[in-house]
Amino acid sequence: MSDRNTEGRSRHEGDFDSVLTAEDAARFLKLSPRTLEKWRSDGAGPPVLRMGRRVAYARRDLVHWLAEQEARGRKESSVKDLEVTSRPYFKDRTRQHVDINLTHPLDPAQAIRRRIVAPVGMDAVAATEWGRAEALKLYRELCRRPVDHDERKEGAQATDQNARTTKTLAEFWPAFEAGHVAELKHSSKLNYGNAWIHIRDVLGPLRLDAIDEKALSKLRTRMRQERELSYNYTRQVCEAVCVALRYAQSEGELPRRHDLPKLTWAKQRKPKVDVYSREDLERFINTARNEEDRVLYLLLTDGALRIGECAGLMWKDIRLGERTMEITRCVCKGILQDTAKGEDGVVPLSPRLAEALRAHRPRGEFVFVPDGEFSPHSIPRGRTDFVLEGTLGMRVRRAQESANLAVFGPHRIRHSVLTILAHMGVSPYALQALARHARMATTMKYYVHLKQGELAAQAVTALTDPEAFGNAKATRGNDPELPPLA
Repeated sequence: MSDRNTEGRSRHEGDFDSVLTAEDAARFLKLSPRTLEKWRSDGAGPPVLRMGRRVAYARRDLVHWLAEQEARGRKESSVKDLEVTSRPYFKDRTRQHVDINLTHPLDPAQAIRRRIVAPVGMDAVAATEWGRAEALKLYRELCRRPVDHDERKEGAQATDQNARTTKTLAEFWPAFEAGHVAELKHSSKLNYGNAWIHIRDVLGPLRLDAIDEKALSKLRTRMRQERELSYNYTRQVCEAVCVALRYAQSEGELPRRHDLPKLTWAKQRKPKVDVYSREDLERFINTARNEEDRVLYLLLTDGALRIGECAGLMWKDIRLGERTMEITRCVCKGILQDTAKGEDGVVPLSPRLAEALRAHRPRGEFVFVPDGEFSPHSIPRGRTDFVLEGTLGMRVRRAQESANLAVFGPHRIRHSVLTILAHMGVSPYALQALARHARMATTMKYYVHLKQGELAAQAVTALTDPEAFGNAKATRGNDPELPPLA
């Protein structure tokens, strides 16, 4: 009897020794008591023993809890192929789109992809860290959830290189047009539509992951050699394919680890562009048969407008008192757009352009209205208040022929005006403002056509005789024959 009581007392004392107070438990875990208190209020942390108002912890529960935390840490650190990236959300650029890619912990053949939107106010770095935390939560959930046979089968098919689970380019292109192309300008939509005509026969039947450099090279060869299309247009079409593949990657149709094709393009020399001289532009303006023609020709020269911007110009955009006009719309391929071809902006009116606009009697909201000369093709379908940009282009070509000029089309006049101003020494910033280009490189590279010999001569003159260079520049700047400054 005494031996039994002694044994029970010793076992009871051992159990009592295994119970720790909150302070002793915090000391055992090397934490602060405040942390344990917060865990208890949140329902987290190790199991708690409550004895009335007192709180205690069993030593064995603490040991088991520490072992679980260590095992969980090893699992999370061994997450296979974990990739978390962030990018601006296309519907709201102030938020981040987080992409999570990882391998299923219970089935290495299954790839897990998730796309979530980060909370408001997070930058790219914060969104990536938040996405990593969400990825670990997903990983722990996958560890607790068994994988059925169908999921394993789908995962194995996703990693099979020969499996045809990836869409073809023809199957994906409608989604690309609806998700990406639909947000672009009307002219860009038309460009993608025309590009698809060349793409669909060559690359349309191919899976997205099968389009590589060899496939793009085949498309380039067909366009350049068989159809004899230009270098720039061929490059534009190939770039459209690359944009579609990048969009497919962002939408999860292609894995992030898939290498997108890249083509090497030979550097092309800048082609020689013939421009009109000041005398040519004067003869061009003098061929005007009426006030409307004169307004059109002066808008192209003195205002350096595009032909589509001339077609979309309305009387409410013109302020004759302030001698300015606001360019906010254009006509492109018969469609009136609420934005200009380039950057919106205010263009000053030259004295003779303002005089021509005063003499031109308005016949509608638009400066140029259909007059029946080129009917019915001059009137856009469903509209009778403005003319097509092609109709105004026909007037310009007719004037070029009357002035015995080379027929380059209306846009070459814009090139000529900017080149003349650059030759006079006008600042590149002023040229960019007049052209309304977003980048100065566009103005100087594609619109200003100066001979290298002339530029070198000006540089040498400015270096050796600065006074003579300044006088020559001032003389050119006061030349009354230059159309844009008349």
